Amino acid sequence: MLLALLMLLLGVALLTLGADRLVAGSSAIALRTGISPLLIGLTVVAFATSSPELVVSVMAALQGQSAIAVGNVVGSNIANLGLVLAAAALLYPVRCEQDTLRRELPLMVGAAGLLFLLLYNGMISRLEGVVLLVLLAAFVAYQVHLARRQMAGHQVAEEVGGYAGITVSRATLFVVFGTGCLYVGSEAFLSGAITIGRALGVSEAVIGLTLVSVGTSLPELAATVAAAFKRETGMVLGNIIGSNVFNVLAVLGITATIIPLGAGGISYTDLSVMLLFSLAVWMAFAWRRDMGRVAGVLLVGGYAGYLAWLLV
Repeated sequence: MLLALLMLLLGVALLTLGADRLVAGSSAIALRTGISPLLIGLTVVAFATSSPELVVSVMAALQGQSAIAVGNVVGSNIANLGLVLAAAALLYPVRCEQDTLRRELPLMVGAAGLLFLLLYNGMISRLEGVVLLVLLAAFVAYQVHLARRQMAGHQVAEEVGGYAGITVSRATLFVVFGTGCLYVGSEAFLSGAITIGRALGVSEAVIGLTLVSVGTSLPELAATVAAAFKRETGMVLGNIIGSNVFNVLAVLGITATIIPLGAGGISYTDLSVMLLFSLAVWMAFAWRRDMGRVAGVLLVGGYAGYLAWLLV
């Protein structure tokens, strides 16, 4: 148990360092190329911070623990909204632009709804995994198209400040180094968390929905908190939306293509909570473009209630 706690502390330290370098490098790339922080968050940062979910879900599925693989994605998507977005909103108001409200947020809700439908029979087949990968390719292609259009129009990312002296090559090294720290840090945290969970006799489904999902969401949390402190609100929202889309399309798509996934102990209640959180965030931004401390408290309260329901 002592070793598990030490692994948790090591994971937190690496996640903090990795998040700072990832945000710095990504912000510098946005500034130097003219791509908006939102698009950087939707692609580079989102894919980097979703890599722990991918590794954990694939390894869990190969070990016959598909409940952890699916629960990891469902729980991570809930945690990204109820914990990560809430933490950012508590630190600094998160702004949602009109294009994001009209374009990316519906995609996030659609990904949650698609997973809800795919698990109607309790599993995701290999064919359904391939369909998810095709949708992922379309999503990435669309984001690349938007990035190229921004670069062609020379739209300078004005909200990114303090990175004018960082070259693109150096910023890329920051992104690679930060991603590596996030990966190693999340693995260390997960090792400790799973050991503690199993020692307490928690089921695989609950481990996936709580300990594993929170552990694999720590990169998003660390990167988001770092971005919020630097007031990079576009990157904050882009990271969260992109991570939730990548979790469904990339993590489950790749994992199910390798080996079909069973839902295990993941219930429609868990899927409904994921979908309701997605809809609630979309409606909150539609009602008011700035998400502040009140909304952050409500999101954290809802997430705490969900965890209490799981663990009681």
